[in-house]
Amino acid sequence: MADRTVDGTARMQRNEEHPLGQVPLRSPRRLQSTTRSFNVGEGKGYLTVACTEDGSPAAVTIFMAKQGSTMAGLMDGFSTTITQGLRHQVPLEVFVREYVSMRFEPAGMTNDPEIKQATSVLDYVGRRLALDFLPYETRVGFGVLTAEERAAKKIQDNVGDAAWADMIGLAMSAPTVTSPRRG
Repeated sequence: MADRTVDGTARMQRNEEHPLGQVPLRSPRRLQSTTRSFNVGEGKGYLTVACTEDGSPAAVTIFMAKQGSTMAGLMDGFSTTITQGLRHQVPLEVFVREYVSMRFEPAGMTNDPEIKQATSVLDYVGRRLALDFLPYETRVGFGVLTAEERAAKKIQDNVGDAAWADMIGLAMSAPTVTSPRRG
């Protein structure tokens, strides 16, 4: 069931017949967006992220420079999937978890100073979205940090390892004991 709003757009009412049990959010007619060009290996593309007034992503568009290619078609579908997921209130972390470290060509060096290498275009997009929209604590779990954050974490971890001792020099973790092989 849909109601018409003042500007002529349709808005769905909450009902039990919706397949996901919840009504997708209606994006405002105008959104602020940022477009970033990127290179991953031999692939060139553009990532556009439109945000709501509170700064959260509402729509993601990935345009690959080689129109008509299989990669361009796949990225169109990928863009639609993320945008529809965000409209249905799927947390961005779900997408980042799935796409970071995904491997396929094109892969390699990027032109992004915060993401030196990517294992695929989806890996790059997931990492870029994480850096732009997810908090530090969440990104640490995914292994997605800026160069500065990686350097600071390395220093912190080296000091932290020496500090994690229990009783007078005994490590807090016990060695793993395995059973001997038979054969």
